[in-house]
Amino acid sequence: MIELNVTQGSPEWHAARAKCFNASEAPAMKGVSQYKTRSALLHEKSTGIVPEVDAATQARFDNGHAVEAMARPLVEEIIGEELYPIVATDDTGRFMASSDGATMLCN
Repeated sequence: MIELNVTQGSPEWHAARAKCFNASEAPAMKGVSQYKTRSALLHEKSTGIVPEVDAATQARFDNGHAVEAMARPLVEEIIGEELYPIVATDDTGRFMASSDGATMLCN
């Protein structure tokens, strides 16, 4: 695992995401996403053209971020450790994941 020095949501993060297959895209890769078809994902990856985020999708993202923020302290209390965001790739740079909660040892 190679940690990237980018902040989730930043222009640098978006640029890194554009070059990789991302963990959040796994449902589309498998053809089971209710939001994006596998064909649409492959088109995005092959052309680099990504549709703009509409208001409904942004609301879904915002809600997810809010729920993650509420859950993080609860999980920290359960595991007895503080959690930190991390963005990382594999050693090939082909795959990327943005974790909202990893321990300092990346557990």
